[in-house]
Amino acid sequence: MKTLSCDICDSEFSAEAFDAWFKQMQTHYKSDHADVMAANAGKSKEEGMNWMAGMKAKFEAL
Repeated sequence: MKTLSCDICDSEFSAEAFDAWFKQMQTHYKSDHADVMAANAGKSKEEGMNWMAGMKAKFEAL
């Protein structure tokens, strides 16, 4: 089980695989960081993919 914190707040989420961790983060972002999601709505898909790749690298390094 790997635990990684939200990149905005101190909330921690644990999962065996990155995809499961990412699903928890999606729910967390929608409920606790809706303002950030709204601000990021205009960003490119590439920027979102870069964020995901960075977070996956952090998760896998644990």
